Amino acid sequence: MTISPADVRVRRPQDHSALLNELRDEGVFPTFRDGLLFAAAVGSRFDRRVPFTAAARDPIRYEVVTAPTFGEALINMIAAASVDNDPEIMDTSRLEERIALFEAYANGGLEYIQEQVNVRHQPADLVVQALVIEALAGGGGAEALSVDELLSGVNWS
Repeated sequence: MTISPADVRVRRPQDHSALLNELRDEGVFPTFRDGLLFAAAVGSRFDRRVPFTAAARDPIRYEVVTAPTFGEALINMIAAASVDNDPEIMDTSRLEERIALFEAYANGGLEYIQEQVNVRHQPADLVVQALVIEALAGGGGAEALSVDELLSGVNWS
């Protein structure tokens, strides 16, 4: 049975409600949606997938999470990268499975951010700022190749 995206909800982990509230209240992320999207990216980056069962009240409608144009792309990329050899994960009938993966990575990302808050003894907004700076500083980005390296795999015959 295919569920309509209008009926799908994205849950927030109850265990990290205080952190999400802090991130929103300190002006780091204006909405819970934005905090969850960032946390899922962090969770994916550090391979932290932590499923949860206790959800905060008032889950977020899927269409709200995907309102920024990158929201749905992030959810789909996380699912495609997480499920090996199963292109059908992108089928509309498996939207709930993709959401569950997104939720697990968001939970893992929030867990990682909270650990960094505890270890660095800094407020969450400074930890988020440091994570963004680290990501932009070139950790794991594409490296420049020479023309010889680019053409090494080309067969001209």
